[in-house]
Formats: sequence, structure tokens, C-alpha cells
Amino acid sequence: MRLLSTRDLADALGVSESSLKRWVDSGKISASRTDGGHRRILLSEALRFIRDTRAPIARPELLDLPEVALARASGEDRLASYLRDGDSMGARGWLMARYLEGATIAELADGPIRDAMAALGELWHHDDGGVFVEHRGTEVCLQAVAQLRGMLSTLPVTAPVALGGTPAGDPYLLPTQLAAMVATEAGMRAVNLGADTPVGAFAHAVVEHQPKLVWISISTSLAPARARSMSRWLDTLPTTTTIAIGGQQSRTLSNLPARAVRATSMADLAAAAGAILKRQRAS
Repeated sequence: MRLLSTRDLADALGVSESSLKRWVDSGKISASRTDGGHRRILLSEALRFIRDTRAPIARPELLDLPEVALARASGEDRLASYLRDGDSMGARGWLMARYLEGATIAELADGPIRDAMAALGELWHHDDGGVFVEHRGTEVCLQAVAQLRGMLSTLPVTAPVALGGTPAGDPYLLPTQLAAMVATEAGMRAVNLGADTPVGAFAHAVVEHQPKLVWISISTSLAPARARSMSRWLDTLPTTTTIAIGGQQSRTLSNLPARAVRATSMADLAAAAGAILKRQRAS
């Protein structure tokens, strides 16, 4: 991870270096010292400070965020426009700017990302050109979300594990990727098994990782046999494991254990993860 000098960060924020040094010395920004006594700040710490304080960024390129500068310069204010046009840099910049302004991953997923993907989905009803634009926009969104994932804090190995994915026959990557990021932001170590995951793979992963939270994202209707197999497996999970079921087609998974949560939004998943962490702190 890149290290910034106090001058680097001061220039990026458009403040004086003396002010930046005072913030470091008062503990508002964590920094290390070189052998010569110079302060050095991890880029991840600089981004945390910016997000926590809502500090405006005067020169995003100094923080390796040229996408943010581009998104501002373009004048665009809607994520859907970037996705429709296949503008990867614009989509990355738009999402990163909103995240640094304080939006949570759940808020981005439940708001602009959901709205933009719904708009793209409407293109399926027109012609092959619409399908192409929808596929391209989905890939652009996945790339933007992946870069945003890199901005999340690294969690200690002692953090509880959240594990999930989509069932066999469900090819959609974006919802489970966002679910993993929501769990990470809440403070859990996320193990994302990705799309089209057989029940047997889920079972092996649970044995290995002993998760406190299991999420299942369902975006396409499950065949009855696969739904029954998934429901039977979920019923074998320890009673101490929270189960969260979400996605547009989550109702095709019935006969769930009584403790399973129907997550209608990423905010619901964030709340489930938060409740687990609260219980852990209290124990």
C-alpha cells in the first residue's frame, strides 16, 4: 500500500501542511515515522480520514484516484449513464466519490446500483442491441464494484466469518459480490463463493470456515429439486449460524428454517451482520 507524505496529503486535500501535521499529531490521522522522523501515512488511512470527516478532495489524482477527477469533470450525476455507455472509468469514479462522501456499501447497493441495473434490465425487452448494452453495463458495474472493494479495510483474522454465494443454476455475480462487501464493511471477514455454487460446495466451505453468517443470493428462479436440496442443507446448519436469504427470486426458496432472515435489501444484511457483532462483543 502506498505511503503518503504530509505534503502529499495536504496538497490532495487543499490544506496547509502545518494543518495536516497537527491532525496527525493529535491522532486524527494515524501515521508512522521514517528513521529521519518524517511522518508517513498509508493511503488506506488517508481514505478513511476523508470518508469519516467528509473532507473534500481538491486533487484526487494525488491519491491515485484519477477516476474521481474524471467523473467530476464530466458533469454526469447518474451511475446509469456510465453503465449504459460502457464508461468504466466514469462508473468507478462515480461510485468511489459517493463512497468517500460517506455512503455505505449497503446504501450504494440499495440505491444507485439497484436503480441503474434495473434501468439496464429494461433494455432486454427491446432488441439484441439492448441485450448487448445490458451485458456490457453489467460488466462495467462489476469492475467498478471490484475497485470499490479494494478500498474496504482489511479485517483481523479474529473477526467472525460471513460466507455466501448464489445457488447452482444462478449465474449472477453482482448481488453476492455486494453482499460480501456489505458483510466486510460491517466488520465480518467475507468468504464469497460466487455464482452457480452447488450445495455440496457450500457445505464444505461451512465446515472449513465455521461462519457466523451464511447468505444466499437468488436472482433467478430455482428449480424445485435444487430449492429442496438447498432448504434441507440450510436446516442442518448450527443454530448459532445466522441465515440470510435475499435476491429478486428468493421466494422460490421455501421451507426455510425458522431462524432464517428474508433480507429484502442489503441494509437488512448489514443489520444481520451488525447484530452478530453486537452479540460477540457482549459475550
